[in-house]
Amino acid sequence: MTGRTEERRQGKRREVGFAIRAAALMIVGLFGAANFFVLDYAIERADSFVAETERTLVRNEFSHQIDQVVQYQSQLSFWDKSFNALAHGMPDDDFVRDQMRDWMWSDFGFSWMILTSPDGEKILGVHRGDKVSDRKAREKLQWVSDLTRRAERAYREALSPDRGGWQVARAQEDRDLLTPALPQIHVSGMRLIDRVMSIVVVQAVVPKSLYIPASRLEPTLLITVKPVSQKMLSNAERRLGVHDLGFTPIVTEEPGLVMTPVGGDAYNPMVASWRPNMPGSFVWRSALPQIAIFVLVFASVMLFVTLRFSALVKALQRSEEKNAFLARHDPLTGLKNRSGFDEEVRRTIAKGNGKPFAILALDLDKFKAVNDRHGHAAGDVVLQAVARRFSERVGTQGSVARLGGDEFSILLNGDFSREALVQLAEALVLDAQLPIAYDGQLLLIGGSAGIAQFPDHGGSLHDVMVMADAALYAAKHAGRNRAVHAGDIDANTVAEAGAARAA
Repeated sequence: MTGRTEERRQGKRREVGFAIRAAALMIVGLFGAANFFVLDYAIERADSFVAETERTLVRNEFSHQIDQVVQYQSQLSFWDKSFNALAHGMPDDDFVRDQMRDWMWSDFGFSWMILTSPDGEKILGVHRGDKVSDRKAREKLQWVSDLTRRAERAYREALSPDRGGWQVARAQEDRDLLTPALPQIHVSGMRLIDRVMSIVVVQAVVPKSLYIPASRLEPTLLITVKPVSQKMLSNAERRLGVHDLGFTPIVTEEPGLVMTPVGGDAYNPMVASWRPNMPGSFVWRSALPQIAIFVLVFASVMLFVTLRFSALVKALQRSEEKNAFLARHDPLTGLKNRSGFDEEVRRTIAKGNGKPFAILALDLDKFKAVNDRHGHAAGDVVLQAVARRFSERVGTQGSVARLGGDEFSILLNGDFSREALVQLAEALVLDAQLPIAYDGQLLLIGGSAGIAQFPDHGGSLHDVMVMADAALYAAKHAGRNRAVHAGDIDANTVAEAGAARAA
């Protein structure tokens, strides 16, 4: 009897033990499954977040590139000299040589520049600085015919009768933008031109006054083509932190390749593509071996999940911080770029409630000669050295930004005296003149500075920037390597500076 009772007890213990083991296995299985699904979802969301963030950055990058090309092209299409040169047909060889070859091609790298009437009867084409036959120019027009039609339509829609002629509608000024507003008669797109993805801008040639005599109503359109070079793509890769940035046919289906349309051109069959910084594959490779251990050791599972999710969140935070930094800073010098500078100035105006501030506009003199003679690597060393000197000189008094090329701008918060600003600007000019060691030799450049103050020289950011640019123009016009205060220039100098900047 006792033996049978003991057997029953042993049987019950075995059943309870089996139930406990089964329950434990079930709990561990459910816990492992829960971790698997949570991790899979987090990875999917992380990949999706990174991909969408990079899509936004890439679209913004190409939008910025297009805006720059529009600004460069406007220097020829929104110019009295160009309008006058077209008064009796196409411009002469001197204009082609001086303005289209030696300027627009040499300085800005436009591979194609075509002047044409809307019907294509009158046409002049310049390819890589050389004038080409009308036949070749018309062949290129076939690839941008939709853009020329849109540009002509935009031009005619902007016209209104005025003084026996026609007036082109002026652009609405945005005081928060540092670049001048342009008449909304240009159109742009991205096309495959000569087997290279290129930015195409089309605009009717108009004078600065925007007044069109009745006899000149029929427009002449300027088509410019700026190829997207490998260097431009490499620079964008460094700024955005992506890999293998390029262009791919829109119908491409390739695993691991992220794509997004750029340029807003419905006729463009190509999209931007790149290899994203996806954390998913890394997390999977790291986590799968650990999941097996999670199933065996519950405490280890909880610890690992906590650590992994913490690392994932930190990685996402670092990625977001990096992307935010890249969007507002120049990757070469570490200074704020145009976007970051605009944002800081807007913040200063919003918080200042009319408090004074000053803008210093600085350009490097003879910088292009350094690039041409010693190469772009030397130019990068010069920019980094000058940026470091400017930052050390300004210190905590304000913020230094590189707006592009050899163009710098400084925001100084506070009510500075005229003498203090001139002294600081002259010190910055001297900083630019100090020799810079590179490859066993000393590189010599110079600098010019223009100073303007709010509210003394304008009631808005745009007005202050215009006056700072005018003062900078006066400094360059007076012989360079000097600083000029906006209070020392006259209205004629401001007008000349505006015309020179547009040119």
